[in-house]
Amino acid sequence: MHKLVVENLDFPQNTKLKILDLGIGTGQTAQHILEKFPNAQIDGIDISKKMIEQGKIRLKKFLKRVDFTESDIYDVKFTEKYDAVVAVLCIHHLNSEQKQEFFRRIFKTLKKDGMFIIADIIKFDTAKKTKEKEEEWKAFLIRNLGKKEGTFWFENYQEEDLPDSVKNQLKWLKIAGFTKVRCIWEYMNYTVIQAEKT
Repeated sequence: MHKLVVENLDFPQNTKLKILDLGIGTGQTAQHILEKFPNAQIDGIDISKKMIEQGKIRLKKFLKRVDFTESDIYDVKFTEKYDAVVAVLCIHHLNSEQKQEFFRRIFKTLKKDGMFIIADIIKFDTAKKTKEKEEEWKAFLIRNLGKKEGTFWFENYQEEDLPDSVKNQLKWLKIAGFTKVRCIWEYMNYTVIQAEKT
């Protein structure tokens, strides 16, 4: 997912870019962006102080090009204009109504020809398909993390996360004003969505 987010930031490599990284976390996506675009500046937002501390360690050689803000993404007042906004594994913390309002705010903060890329977990259009994909994902987690940790993360997802379907998110992005929206990739209950402001 991280790779696809960076690959689909379709700008000339040496362009001066201002990018907003929502849920910057440990800086994994930001690192790839900063390596790809030597003239990019990133504003990174994360609710977790510990995540930001880890992000500063990972991005230590890029710290002049990154500004960190400790905040819930939904509470941030966007005052700047951005060439791109990326959101990896954070939009699912917003409920359906919040996502719709948030997409409108993202649209307004983007410059003309700006881009919004979401990489996140999703649910599906029917409860049956959602359950099937969740069971597939749970088995994947247990297989890769072990039964105890895999079950912990799956139960955490069930209790805290508020995913929506690709179909709904594409619709909401169009309503927000984005003219080009598409699903780039989908695997189990993960997706990457790209939206452009033309």
